Amino acid sequence: MNTAIKHVARRAAGVALWLVCAALALTARLRHGRQPFRPEIVERILIIRLDLIGDVLFSVPAIRNTRQRFPNARLDVLVAPNTAPLLAECPYVDNICTLDVHTLAHVPGVFSLGLWRQAWQTVQTLRAQRYHLCLSLYGVPGATIGLLTGATHRAGFADEAPPGSFSLLAAGSRLPQDRHEVHCALAVAQAAGAAAAPDRMEAWVSTADRAWAEAALAPTGRARWVACGHGARNGYAKIWPRRHWVACIDQLHQAGYRAVLVGGPDEASEAAQIARACAEPPLVLTGKTTLAQLAAVLEQCALMVGSDSGPLHLAVALGTRVVGLYGATSWVRYGPFGQPDAVRRHPIFCSPCYRPETGRPAICRYGTVECMEELKPAQVLAGMPAAKGDTGQ
Repeated sequence: MNTAIKHVARRAAGVALWLVCAALALTARLRHGRQPFRPEIVERILIIRLDLIGDVLFSVPAIRNTRQRFPNARLDVLVAPNTAPLLAECPYVDNICTLDVHTLAHVPGVFSLGLWRQAWQTVQTLRAQRYHLCLSLYGVPGATIGLLTGATHRAGFADEAPPGSFSLLAAGSRLPQDRHEVHCALAVAQAAGAAAAPDRMEAWVSTADRAWAEAALAPTGRARWVACGHGARNGYAKIWPRRHWVACIDQLHQAGYRAVLVGGPDEASEAAQIARACAEPPLVLTGKTTLAQLAAVLEQCALMVGSDSGPLHLAVALGTRVVGLYGATSWVRYGPFGQPDAVRRHPIFCSPCYRPETGRPAICRYGTVECMEELKPAQVLAGMPAAKGDTGQ
């Protein structure tokens, strides 16, 4: 099936989901009316975030502040299966539920009765919990599931779901690109009475995964490690060219650093080609780690260099310094949170152009990807921060 047909199918599925959500919103209004929100009786909470790794990490401050607002409530989260490991060690969450809406929304998953049956079973399990409060942190799918759970009160942005989907409205709008996604998630939590601060990101590493990372990095001795996140999901326009990665890694080695390539299984072939082209091959862990092991590796690094991607934001959440390569993506909305000086970009009139809310990947309308092509290694490495921890060779 070609790209155009797939896009039409996604648009049609989006319209259908919107109509379903609108019908559910009307039903909820007729059932619950306009019941006043009483925080003192909230005992069960569900937080929904069904998109990518970085988005779940952006939501951790909202999860934490919700837990602080309702310390005695049971707090469950619903996330995609591939992002669930991010919250396995999270002290603010009681239960982690998963639902793969990405597969359901794309061909051929949309035609799989088995997947739809599993999804409905998940919804039925959630309905049985009788949540008092549901926070939908992004998108129509989250709003729809929130309505399907039958939660008494639902919080979210009015502009991302049909009228009546939410009984507690987040201030402002998600659509403008003038605030970070961390603050968008916090705005939803604020609608339910949570505080706006602290707004720092967090991630956790288990003892076993830390030991695995130390063993993986140990053969090179006391090297200063720089993680290189050479891939990115949702479009080729986010990706820095291979020749730039090779030059960057060679310069890092000349400066006394060791590079380790990280990323998912789909990026393993590209990692191998980058490594072969380097004067001194980097350590290649791309496609060889679990998400939890990747976090442990990033925790050991002095620096992370990467495009707007899950590994970049995971490094930020772990407290590792980063250098973020931005072109198609808004550095204001999705930049390295709390590290404003970490963004590297080549100014060009059409940047940023990527809009995740459209459902389309990041592609260059001109076919040149000049924003990334003209972002040179010397600019990326300029003012590189000193390595943390041991700097011996």
